[in-house]
Amino acid sequence: MSTTHVQSLPNVRGRMSYTEFGEGKRRREHLENGTDRIAAQMGDAASREDFIVYCEGQKHRHPNAVNEGYEVRISWATDELDPSRQDDIQRGMEYAYTLCHELAPDSMCWVTMHVDGEGGCVHAHATIANHDARSGQVINKEGTSLYAPRVQAVNDRLSRENGFQVLGADKEMSTWAQRRDTFAYDSFDRRLGDKVAYARDRSDTVDEFKRNLELEGVTLKETVKTDKKTGEVTAGWSYKAVDEWGPKRRARKRRASNLADDLTKEGVEAYFEEKQRQAQEQAAVQPEPATVQEPAPEQAAAAEPQPDSPAEPSFDVYAVKESDVVQMAGDLQRAHIDRSRESGEPFMDERYGQLMEAERHPEEQLAKLQAEVDAARREFHASKEARDALDHPCPNLLAGAWVFAKAGRDAKDPVSRMMADMTAMMLRMLLQQAMEEQRRREREAAERRLYESRKNMWDAEKRLKSAEKALAHEDEREEQAKLVRLQEREDKAARRAGGRVKYGTDADKQYE
Repeated sequence: MSTTHVQSLPNVRGRMSYTEFGEGKRRREHLENGTDRIAAQMGDAASREDFIVYCEGQKHRHPNAVNEGYEVRISWATDELDPSRQDDIQRGMEYAYTLCHELAPDSMCWVTMHVDGEGGCVHAHATIANHDARSGQVINKEGTSLYAPRVQAVNDRLSRENGFQVLGADKEMSTWAQRRDTFAYDSFDRRLGDKVAYARDRSDTVDEFKRNLELEGVTLKETVKTDKKTGEVTAGWSYKAVDEWGPKRRARKRRASNLADDLTKEGVEAYFEEKQRQAQEQAAVQPEPATVQEPAPEQAAAAEPQPDSPAEPSFDVYAVKESDVVQMAGDLQRAHIDRSRESGEPFMDERYGQLMEAERHPEEQLAKLQAEVDAARREFHASKEARDALDHPCPNLLAGAWVFAKAGRDAKDPVSRMMADMTAMMLRMLLQQAMEEQRRREREAAERRLYESRKNMWDAEKRLKSAEKALAHEDEREEQAKLVRLQEREDKAARRAGGRVKYGTDADKQYE
């Protein structure tokens, strides 16, 4: 296990001098004898002096910077790295160098190893230059933050990867099988966890897991957060589903960590990695050669894959090609011509034109055929999964029935009769559980059909309302047009009547 400590360095030369010779009486002795306290050292520069000059030179590029560099001190316990073994010192030095480039990937560093501390343990003084060669800026911000919690978090992660111990006992990972019984039988958390675990166990990849979650009515949401202090980026999962058995039907969600650790993002990804690793190991194991025996005719017939069997290699990998479309269109053309000649009808009709078009442009027909093949394949897999789910009996119920029958048959003494009674009680409990589970499934199916029919009913009502609104608008437009025509008719009649009156008045004035 290792501890870390971060220290800012306004003067890198002074600190590097301390790590080389120490201070006080020890420093004078090293200078007089021409020795130093360095157990091992390595870095990105040609020498310690070159690294010091580099840090001082970067101070001129960043005149507003207070520090020339930073020092990360890493110390290991003596039971993990032995100060008397050069291999352990070398291992600690290489680890400290790796840690520096994990914290600041584009900054130069220099690592000095000591074993002469007060505790006598192996520890490293890793100095990092306050300059990012890629961005041209100073470090200790965002992705290169040297805030103590981030340094400790990166050190813990890197320690696990390199086989070092980590301070504090790691939390034991909880599984859904352990946490399931802690929730109430009819609780939302238990039903949601069962759906997530069922979708995970049926999947081989994360993408397939997400698709199976959608089939179970569960929505997966990934939230990415960045710690402002440490700069560490974390991603977490939460699951959302409709609670159809609560007091009120509503959508509810739960954080994956509140259900179980093996249902979190890290747990699910680790599950699939382990599953893939086991599959690769099984594939790598070659079966031992065995004596080949001629199978019986009935066994050979049973061993052959049926045309519609998923065991046939070409079933899932079959893909339509343009050459297949062209050949099929040509065959259909010839068959159409022969049939038309036999019936005495002309073959130049609409069907013949479609076949010619398919032969000239096979890519369009290819897309249609491929879509039909994919749809049929999805329908087949869905129906097969549903059939397989129905084919699996309840193992607990069958085992209980067998034990009950055997105990009742052999019950010749009081102890056997007592065991038969206990078995009958156990069987009764299993039957009740199975019946309750069956009622729950039937209720879920009924609820699902109810809400689907309600949705269809609402859609029909919306279409009806839209039609009624359109008809109402049409009636209103006809009524307005009728009023306009009536008004035009009245205006025309008024103009005619007004003209006659004016004519009579003018005539009277004329005769006067």
